Formats: sequence, structure tokens, C-alpha cells
Amino acid sequence: MASGALTWPALQQGLWFSVPVMIILGTHEMGHYLMCRRYGVPATLPYFLPSPLAFGTFGALIRIKEPIRAKRILLDIGAAGPVAGFFVALPFLFYGVARPAPSTTPLSPGTILFDYPMIVRWAQKWTHTAPYTSASVHEHPVFMAAWFGLLVTALNLLPIGQLDGSHVVRAMLGKRQPWAAGAALVLAVASSFSGMPSWLIFCALVLLLTGFAHPPLEDDDEPLDFGRMLIGLLCVAIFLVCFSPAPVRIY
Repeated sequence: MASGALTWPALQQGLWFSVPVMIILGTHEMGHYLMCRRYGVPATLPYFLPSPLAFGTFGALIRIKEPIRAKRILLDIGAAGPVAGFFVALPFLFYGVARPAPSTTPLSPGTILFDYPMIVRWAQKWTHTAPYTSASVHEHPVFMAAWFGLLVTALNLLPIGQLDGSHVVRAMLGKRQPWAAGAALVLAVASSFSGMPSWLIFCALVLLLTGFAHPPLEDDDEPLDFGRMLIGLLCVAIFLVCFSPAPVRIY
């Protein structure tokens, strides 16, 4: 059979990756959409952005058709997506992390490697899987789908512009949200010294498209209730366990 031809095993591998990715990303956006419906905020249904690059997608999104002006509504809508996507990604992570295939091929210059966030290390321990890195195994496609979903979750939780993290932090901190955005930029610059400026590039794109600070809210000066502050702190914790300084690097 000609090299590069589509085979059933190759199709299976693609489905093992693409179906979980669509479930994770779709759940993330449906979290936003359903919360918009709850509050009567007009929004589109989720749609996916295809990509010719390695992962096949730039993610998914909904379009919210009017500004959100109240802190509690902003936090609920902003947090619903990443929280839902994170918890839906966990079963795929636990399944895939325990099924690596040992690699016997030595690394060569130009090999693409994937760094794992903290939650992957925990998943290896919880599933009683011997610790491994991207350099020593061929990851299971379901694991890579979960890894990609966790990466997208971390990216969305950056407190910059119109990202989910910016919605959450604006609701929590009010007018002090730009301080959190500045801290995120410092973190992105610091991570670029690892050799792969993935976070810095992403932050630059967000700044170009949506700006630095979140738009003001009508109740910026009013405190957020305790329950929603806890949800905001949960989002911060999710970001920390999904973050890795250099998600993709070249050997």
C-alpha cells in the first residue's frame, strides 16, 4: 500500500484523539452557552475552528452578543466553561495516561516533545503508572486529547483581555484585574526563557485581538459573594494544575 494511504488502524488512532478532543472542547463551550441561557444573555451555539496544524483545531467558541455588566453573571459565565471542560477531561486523562507505548526510537534533532502539567504527574501516580515523559514513550491518543484539552483550559484561564480567566478575575478583583493581567505577562515572558515562547506568543495574540484589560462592570466596586469567590479560586487552582512552562518544545 502506498505510503501515507489511509488505513483502518490510522483512522482508529485519529478517532481515539479527535472524538475526546471534540467532547472536551464542546463541553467547555456548552458550559458558557448554558450559563448564558440561564441568565438570558444572547449567545450563539458552540462552533469549532478547524486547523491544518498538528492538532487539527484551534479550539471552539461561542459568540456572546451583548456586554455582561454584573460581576456574578460574568463570573458564572466565565467559569462555567473551563470548570466543565476540566472535569470532563479527567476521565480521558486517567484512561490515556495508563496506556503509553514504550519508544525504542532514539531522539533526533527536531523531534517535537510535550511537557506535562502537574495534573498529569498526579494522574500517573493515581493510576499506579510508572512516571514517564514525552521523550520516553509514544503517548496514547486519548492521553494526547486530554493533554490538549488541559492546555486549552490553561490558555483560556489567563487573566488577559476577553479570555475566561479575565472574566473570572475581573469579577473577583474588579478594577485591579489589570494587575493580574500584568502578572500573567511577566509569567509568559519568564516561561519564554525555557526555549519555546509558547505562552508569550499566545499572550501577544490575545493582546492584539482583545486588548489588555477587561472592560469595566457596573458593579466593579461591590464585593463578590463568598460562594462565587470560591468558584474563582477553583479556576485559579485549575489553571495552576494545567499549566506547564513550555507545553511544546523541540528537542
